[in-house]
Amino acid sequence: MSATTTGLRDAAAILGALSASSAIELHAHALKLGLLPSCLHLCSAFLKSYAASGRLASARQLFDETPRRDIPLWNTLVSSCARSRQPHHALLTASAMVRAGSRPNNLSVTSLLSACAQLRSLVHGRELHGYAMRNIPILDLRVLNALVSMYGRCGRLAEVNTVFGSMGDTKSVVSWTCMINACCENGRPTEALEVFNEMRLSVVKVDEVTLLAVISACTKLDCTSELGEWVEKYASDNGFLENTRVANALIHMHGKVGRVKRACEIFDSMSVRTVVSWTAMIQALAVHGHGAAALVRFTQMLRQGFWPDEVIFLSMINACCHSTRVSEGRQLFKSMVEEYHITPWMEHYGSMVDLLCRSDMLDEAFEFILAMPVKPDPVIWRVLTGACRDQGNNSLARKVIAHVIDMEPEHGGNYVLASNLYAADENWGRVVDVRVEMGVRKEMSRCSTAMSYIEVNDEENAESFSSTLKHQYMSTVDTSVLHTF
Repeated sequence: MSATTTGLRDAAAILGALSASSAIELHAHALKLGLLPSCLHLCSAFLKSYAASGRLASARQLFDETPRRDIPLWNTLVSSCARSRQPHHALLTASAMVRAGSRPNNLSVTSLLSACAQLRSLVHGRELHGYAMRNIPILDLRVLNALVSMYGRCGRLAEVNTVFGSMGDTKSVVSWTCMINACCENGRPTEALEVFNEMRLSVVKVDEVTLLAVISACTKLDCTSELGEWVEKYASDNGFLENTRVANALIHMHGKVGRVKRACEIFDSMSVRTVVSWTAMIQALAVHGHGAAALVRFTQMLRQGFWPDEVIFLSMINACCHSTRVSEGRQLFKSMVEEYHITPWMEHYGSMVDLLCRSDMLDEAFEFILAMPVKPDPVIWRVLTGACRDQGNNSLARKVIAHVIDMEPEHGGNYVLASNLYAADENWGRVVDVRVEMGVRKEMSRCSTAMSYIEVNDEENAESFSSTLKHQYMSTVDTSVLHTF
């Protein structure tokens, strides 16, 4: 038997045994056998396995150690970066790919459009679209679907409709789902449901992802009981009600609009529950003031071995807040920090302050804020100020609002709140002073223009301060290379 045949058999055996957990051992075995880096197919398989297990650095190292790289290997790395939620690295890899003389194909463009969608980078998305139109004879359905998603994430519904319309009768379930999601993401849930209706009339089989998008549209609409029942019936008739993710989405949908009983019924009927299931159920109870029921569900969750996370604790503290259960809220906050070693978010602190304020414990709320290990944001101070005003503790309210104005002098709402406080005391002189100061701040913010500078290809370009972080994030991408696509 020739060495080539033996090598092919060894490579095939390694590919057959490859999994996310065995990648390191099999990689070492392949190196000992001398199969790497000459076997590009095996290199590509290892890249995918490393990326799937979150070891993108290992994938990149393997790629860098491969001297001969073909387009499929480049595509694997670009796709791995995009799938690993590292879109910036995907674009940088594409730049290196072009510099190395490899031209992106349909697969490359699909992955890069996904990266642009994650970054909401319309500029680079349009560049890729233009490159594909100029250099790829036939854009396959994957590219068109990726274009719909990219334009949808970038808020360009006109382009979404153009690309979607160009698909004609070739639309797949992915195409329809991308279109539904684009409508939802851009505040058009009614249009999303209209697209779904067209999809059903086109006799395209609905899958789990599509149904989740439809339920999301219904949730955004704060749907009526009839629409909610129709969506749930559709899920039940088509065998989706046993799907945990669909059930979770239905619980969230019913809970948001107050159909708590139905949310509980779906939850109780579930054969498999996840932390998301418990979170959705507890949130539904919390928002509508069912604090005792939320505490019962939380206790059940712990007994069944689920580990609570930050979101669960936030929902539970909110449940105590809506039902003014101070002792339970205190205990939950303490348990989160001391037993589960979770670092509280600002929202956790804010909910605790809200709980104490709703319970007429203003002094304790003030002390709680002062004892926070992190700097309280202005929202927390405004919650306390509003509670002081509503409960007639104007002396504490004035002390707090003065602190808030110092922290956030550009926020007009702070001055309105201060003006109202002084008006309640009939201190009209201070009312005038506050309103004059607010007017001066407005004029200053209107006249001043802030500038930031972003360096691209050694050229310094001025951008308005209101530019999004996305542009700063993309500033290191070699845009001149992208223009050569």
